[in-house]
Amino acid sequence: MGVSAKTYVPVLKWRQGEYQALMRLHAATKAQVKPLIEVTPPEWDFETHKFKKTIDSQLTPFASRLEKKWGTRPAFLDTSLLDPVARMIGSVHPLTYLMDEARSRGGTVTPVTSLGRDLAHYNAIASALAMDGRGVAVRVSLDDIADPGFPATLASLVNSLGAALPQTDLILDLAAKNFEPLADLIALVSALLQSSPVYVEVRSLILVGTSFPASMGEVKVGSHILPRQEWKLYKGVAAALPASFRTLTFGDYAIASADIPGGDMRLLKPSATIRYTVTDGWFITKGNNVRDNGFDQYRGQCGTVISSGHMAATGYSAGSDYIRDCHAKTKSTGNLTTWRWVGTNHHITRVVDDLASFHGP
Repeated sequence: MGVSAKTYVPVLKWRQGEYQALMRLHAATKAQVKPLIEVTPPEWDFETHKFKKTIDSQLTPFASRLEKKWGTRPAFLDTSLLDPVARMIGSVHPLTYLMDEARSRGGTVTPVTSLGRDLAHYNAIASALAMDGRGVAVRVSLDDIADPGFPATLASLVNSLGAALPQTDLILDLAAKNFEPLADLIALVSALLQSSPVYVEVRSLILVGTSFPASMGEVKVGSHILPRQEWKLYKGVAAALPASFRTLTFGDYAIASADIPGGDMRLLKPSATIRYTVTDGWFITKGNNVRDNGFDQYRGQCGTVISSGHMAATGYSAGSDYIRDCHAKTKSTGNLTTWRWVGTNHHITRVVDDLASFHGP
């Protein structure tokens, strides 16, 4: 699957809530999605002072889950969150292991790299590229492309991996950039993308970012609409670029921030929160912490979403339907993972529709 202006590239940590969200998408929505999967490292156990899993036990289920949850549909695969010195049993590089396992199950996976990685990583990328012939994705920052030498650096990197620019997906990831003032950022990004032929020569050009809060602690109890600045940025950049410019694809971090939440879970008290994507924003309902107040409060929050004026029609997304059913007490209040898949599933569905509307027939 090549990517187009209507393709959506959500950056998703490969955790249960996220892959359940992908699995429960409608078929027509799946056809417009190419996720960028970030493989997460083993979690640290603050009680035993060691990792809860080895790198082998952490990564072994990946390929089977990818097959069950996403089938053979295309995806990007990024291992940048893993410890660069981590190796599987037999000294196998984690990226090599993941690509080999996905390939054995018919997975259609494009590996993701970036500037400044180590030689072992680049060798694993080159090996996968040679075996699969699907090219490579290069994930870069705004600072990277602002460097006047970036076009030459990119061409050199891609060439060293055994590829060429027409086999390269270039992912400009602003991550949790300060989006204000938005007009200035739109002008900067659009100017940089027109500064070199390299941005036209690559196979695809994908603009990614997130303005979702780094912590729900930043959000007060109650109901709020938070702006999706990355979506506003994308629309602004797409409009600012000449009509003759190449296709620009959109990506974000769905209903999450760019970083992996840290801290000792024994001490954290997460709140009951529904993250519901609406026009240009997220409708957030935040309750009290679930450890002291339980999950039953979600039923009332579901009612708040339903009566907000933002609720989608029945059947729109599996996530929306779950909210409606939970309020009606025909579904359970679940757990934190439940509400991650609910919000993510609805978000992906909404963004695919947003892109279709923005770019037209």
